Amino acid sequence: RDILQPHAAHFPEYSSSEYSETVAGVPPASSAMPQKAHVTLISAEGYEFVIDYKAACVSNTIRNMLSSSGSFTETEKGEVKFPEISTQILEKVCQYFYYKLRYQNSTTRTIPEFKVAPDIALELLMAANFLDT
Repeated sequence: RDILQPHAAHFPEYSSSEYSETVAGVPPASSAMPQKAHVTLISAEGYEFVIDYKAACVSNTIRNMLSSSGSFTETEKGEVKFPEISTQILEKVCQYFYYKLRYQNSTTRTIPEFKVAPDIALELLMAANFLDT
């Protein structure tokens, strides 16, 4: 499998130290469940996207998968497989996570548009619905 690391450095237009260090609803690290700094999201084709934990938790679905009690692979390895989400769509989802973190508490009046190509819009909408973002 190929490993892609689309953390903040790979999306300079969406990355910034300006974004809030707290994400609403992200469970705090505890001794029972150590919080990982990074999470691996795996597309249908097997590409791995290594992103910041806070970025991954923009998705309520991913946050719940990573914070569930029990010995689930997602919780133990910090790895989530998406057999229904293509690499192209998962990459755009990762970009959106960083975009959301950067601009969610922004005080600026001009927030740039998050651009989506029309040919992936429907598939991206379905992925966003599943991921609860």
